[in-house]
Amino acid sequence: MAMIDVNSIVSQLMAVEQQPLKKFDVKNIGIQARISAYGTIKSALASFQAAAQKLANADNFTSVTASSSSSEYVSISAAKNAAEAKFSLEVSQLATNQKLSSGIFAATTAEVGTGTITLDFGQYTTTAGVTSFTSNPDKSSKTITIDASNNTLTGVRDAINNAKAGVSASIINDGTGYKLALVSTDTGEKNALRITTNDTGDANNTDAAGLSRLAYNASTVGGVANLTQNQAAKNALFTVDGIAISKSANVISDVVDGVTLTLNKVTTSPVNLTVGRSTGNITKSVEDFIKAYNEVTKNLKESTAYNPETKQGAILTGEGTVRSIQMSLRNAVNQMISGTGGNYDALSKVGIKTDKNGVMSLDSSKFNAALAADPQGVIGLFASNGRASDSLIRIDAFDKNTQPVSDLSVSVINNATQATQTTSALNFAGVGGTFNVNATNKTFGLMINGTAASVTLTEGDYTPAQLAAELQTRINSNSALQTAGAKVGVVIGADNKIVINNVKYGSEGSLGITSDLLGTGIAATVTGTDVQVKVGNDIKTGIGQQVTMDSGLKFSVLGGAASSPDGASRGTISFSRGIGYQFDAMLEKMLSSEGEVATRVDGMNKQAKNIAKQVDNLNRRLVGIEQRLRAQYSALDVSVSKLQNTSDWLAGQLANLPKVG
Repeated sequence: MAMIDVNSIVSQLMAVEQQPLKKFDVKNIGIQARISAYGTIKSALASFQAAAQKLANADNFTSVTASSSSSEYVSISAAKNAAEAKFSLEVSQLATNQKLSSGIFAATTAEVGTGTITLDFGQYTTTAGVTSFTSNPDKSSKTITIDASNNTLTGVRDAINNAKAGVSASIINDGTGYKLALVSTDTGEKNALRITTNDTGDANNTDAAGLSRLAYNASTVGGVANLTQNQAAKNALFTVDGIAISKSANVISDVVDGVTLTLNKVTTSPVNLTVGRSTGNITKSVEDFIKAYNEVTKNLKESTAYNPETKQGAILTGEGTVRSIQMSLRNAVNQMISGTGGNYDALSKVGIKTDKNGVMSLDSSKFNAALAADPQGVIGLFASNGRASDSLIRIDAFDKNTQPVSDLSVSVINNATQATQTTSALNFAGVGGTFNVNATNKTFGLMINGTAASVTLTEGDYTPAQLAAELQTRINSNSALQTAGAKVGVVIGADNKIVINNVKYGSEGSLGITSDLLGTGIAATVTGTDVQVKVGNDIKTGIGQQVTMDSGLKFSVLGGAASSPDGASRGTISFSRGIGYQFDAMLEKMLSSEGEVATRVDGMNKQAKNIAKQVDNLNRRLVGIEQRLRAQYSALDVSVSKLQNTSDWLAGQLANLPKVG
């Protein structure tokens, strides 16, 4: 029987040896509690950053409402740039697209013919009983090849649809046979069709046989209409506050700035339309920002609070990182914002203040008064925002490196120009004041932005307006120029001179006439010029109409007066990085993997890992200690047991000794 309770003795001794583990546990619990508290702070800062980002975006600020007294007849929508307006509208005619149909074919597999079909868009007008066609200069023509692979009625339909030329083709069975139906995709009188065929099957491009059965030209002179018009191309006719307006479509966005009108029916009485603007969005963004700010500051304050009654501090009392965050927030709130282009350069000036406890609040009356007085200035206080005092100077873009500027003066030395060619005068001596385009003069060459093109006009007699439209259509329909993205505008003035303008502004735009143009000769290539401005003390040359500042701010000069470098100023430009941007940038850095919060949490995680390592080391040592103690006390127990046995033997021997006397 054991003489010593080894388990009890070792357990008690080990309890003493394990005392440091409790201290480690207490330290680790404290560290984990602080890490958790920083997690709460990080979450609050992230929510605050989201509010700051919303405040940094000027597009979030203004909401526009649009309403119609009868959307069944006229509906309305408005973009963010739309101004407040009230007006009435009456519709007398809706815009329609032209619809044509062919004669009867026995089957969808019936052969139509071979050759090419050329689709042109334009307007038929009748003057003194004579109908003529004027090309739509904004539309490209399209030539479609019909050969043995697609010369059936079905094949022609598919070829037209696959060309995506702005015409929809279908086959209709009217009970007597099959007809090819053609519909101009776009409505409006300038989108009527002229269909020209090159009928290789019978070499007759106008008869009622072969591919020429699809020819359509309603012109009185030289026209052949082998298709039937089932619906004419018409403009929408309507009035806005009594002003008569004609438009090619029923969805119209160029009558009232920023407003899209949809004409649904001819009206029987005026429809009242209203556009309203609200600054409620900016107010809501500011209120959300204030709420998020107060949540953050409350969280920071509570995490470092000290209770004098209990003489206990909160979990993060004394944390330098928290104090640093609080200081950064206070400094950001009190900062001045440059580049707003007005007087509102601090939160206090628009009614936002913080009390002695750090609680932020909004004086709505003062804020609304600031919005009414200078909305762009208020927007510039909160968001990244550029503004120009001259309406013909447009702020286009900025990047992350763009720095604030305030009231930087701008003088325009030279406006950007387009490459322009003006020919000698044409002789419109034909019937009705027309010019004849024929086989001898219909082809000419151009070089636009370095791309060469050969252009062929349609033969016929043209008035000045018709010839200008034909020239612009044929040039802009040229496949080589379309591929290169080159376009021109063409006009013929009262002096009968052709003026061709490259639509591209600046030195990257060039224009030359490389072979004789309608008897006016050729012209060497000319280039446009880039805008040149004086901004502050620097002279800048742009690309086209656009100027790029060293800071990344881009603006365009759309016209207006030019002067010498030291001449009259065209006003000022300003750019601000508002409060929203400033807080967003600060919080982004603060919450980054190298920011204050992450650095502090990383430090505590390292402490926790170090404690875990010490605990592991101590536990390994305690195993050895326990083993040693058990070995020692087990050996002692054996020794005591032996002594006890010896004692028992001696006692027995002594008991057996003879008793004396």
